[in-house]
Amino acid sequence: MESRTQVAHYAATMTRELCRMCRKVELDDLAYLLEVAAAEAARVRATNGSTQTEIHSLHAQTG
Repeated sequence: MESRTQVAHYAATMTRELCRMCRKVELDDLAYLLEVAAAEAARVRATNGSTQTEIHSLHAQTG
């Protein structure tokens, strides 16, 4: 099972990429919402701290 920190890291990474894509095609409202989601995920990740082991574990599970 994924930890809160693992999920936050994954969500931050994915939402930042989606945001970048939305900005590129001028979907500004959607990009803004994704920025907010990425900021929340980054805050959770920073609060809980993360280790490379947790991150690699999540990537292996989702890949």
